[in-house]
Amino acid sequence: MLVGSIKLGDVQTNCYLLDAGEGRGVLIDAGLDPEALVRWIESKKLAPEAILVTHGHVDHIFGIEAVRRRWCEAKIVIGRDDARALTNPMINASFFFGMKVTAPKADRLLDDGDTVEIGRVKFRAIHTPGHRPGSICFYAEEMDGKPALFSGDTLFRETVGRTDIPDGDEDALVKSIREKLLVLPGNTVVYPGHGPSTTIAHEKKHNPFFATGSE
Repeated sequence: MLVGSIKLGDVQTNCYLLDAGEGRGVLIDAGLDPEALVRWIESKKLAPEAILVTHGHVDHIFGIEAVRRRWCEAKIVIGRDDARALTNPMINASFFFGMKVTAPKADRLLDDGDTVEIGRVKFRAIHTPGHRPGSICFYAEEMDGKPALFSGDTLFRETVGRTDIPDGDEDALVKSIREKLLVLPGNTVVYPGHGPSTTIAHEKKHNPFFATGSE
């Protein structure tokens, strides 16, 4: 079901593509090199039916417009509290890098616990404020034989997302991870917005923000 990922831009944002069956794809985040992203998706011979956005920072939304131009039926799905970031360069942080990036408005806004189902791809939305107020993690109870979590910039391998940024909140981030992510099955594979994958069990043991010293 997980076709693969591509790292885009100077900050190497992970963009993931899933096979929903019958030629349909699900894209998670759309990074800073739109042309490369479109070529990569085309090479997989899948037509994105949805673009799931973990949060509204520029390195996760820059490619949305190009994907929508190529596949006009792709629906944009984002957390309710980050919807404004799609169309506001101040909120999505592109303004601070000398850009004025905007993306099309969302087709669907997610709240905590909402379900996203496209073909054989099924996620539960987990609202994890902290890095961004509207950060959403996408959790699948089973993907390629194991539970899977697409964590955006909330949880990374042995660290967590930045909060020293506008609208960042370290207390909220730690609370989100502790109460909503670390309670997931230990064998859950975590696919973050940057860097390598990990598991919930590994983070509980090795992440310095949460480590207990035991699996």
